[in-house]
Amino acid sequence: MFLENLQTDRSAASNALHCRRSLSGDFVFLSQNDSVAFAAEACIDVLRSANLLIGQTSYSWTHLQGENCLADGPVCGPDQTLVLIGGTENPWRPGDAYLRELRSCIRNAARVCVVGAAIFVPLAAGVLGAKQISVHPNFRPGVRECGRMLDIIERATCHHKALSSAISPTAAIRMMVELVGARDGEFTRSALSKYLGLIEPEEEGVAGEHWRYMRMAQGNMVISDALQIMLDHLEDTLSVGQIADILDVSPRKLERGFRDLLKQTPLKVYRDLRLDRARSLLAQTALPMNEISVACGFSNVTLMKKWFIEKYGELPGQVRQHAFGGAQAA
Repeated sequence: MFLENLQTDRSAASNALHCRRSLSGDFVFLSQNDSVAFAAEACIDVLRSANLLIGQTSYSWTHLQGENCLADGPVCGPDQTLVLIGGTENPWRPGDAYLRELRSCIRNAARVCVVGAAIFVPLAAGVLGAKQISVHPNFRPGVRECGRMLDIIERATCHHKALSSAISPTAAIRMMVELVGARDGEFTRSALSKYLGLIEPEEEGVAGEHWRYMRMAQGNMVISDALQIMLDHLEDTLSVGQIADILDVSPRKLERGFRDLLKQTPLKVYRDLRLDRARSLLAQTALPMNEISVACGFSNVTLMKKWFIEKYGELPGQVRQHAFGGAQAA
């Protein structure tokens, strides 16, 4: 895998053809045909999951199918990542009527990703822009014939200069996770891989609020340890002083660290972790409300409901109804 050319900052130069290209969080997916549209949706699910973990809309997308969508001209701008999705059986050789539009899309894009048979699109357009690529075995003879100077990498994915490549629709999922990791860091890439089931998850899984605060802690050992202590003591909640004693630091230092890195007080973070656990128990178990409040460190259901509404804008009962009855229950 080649990640040395993935840039997270983008030049402000107006002419995208002459500035160093980088990774954009705005994706345009163009599927070869209906038969591979599922691959684009799987890649979109990676972006959707990344937004969920990060806690904000860092990634956006558009999905178009077939060359006919180019009838009105290029569909990708200079601040977007273009993902061309092809299958693993038939080469994607665009017709002359759309080759010009595809060439413009590729030239405009901040970054171009090709999946499977889509490798033939930039080759046909004469705008590949990279020398190292990953190619499905079915297409290697044809690619070698079209691009004799190319270095075919013996890996499922490759990132070189402004081009990312995946040998198949399945490998495209890994490619997307790697792109997210290049943009948001290794910590995010690892958590996203676990969340999607690409690697074995930890026993406790990926807790939303805990993960987000750990990410904001930026590896600070005191804050990271404090977050873990809070997570381990959601039911028998500790005071800030007790947590500071366990860490052998002063309460003032702990509060200052939370304010500087997490932009919250320790008590607010602790409550967010407890509410996150309550929301999970409401959606995934049939435990009575009073048992959930006790399990999450709230003295009574009324208090839990108060903070739950303030944080999520809905009643705990609405979360349970939706979880057990679907959208109609909401």
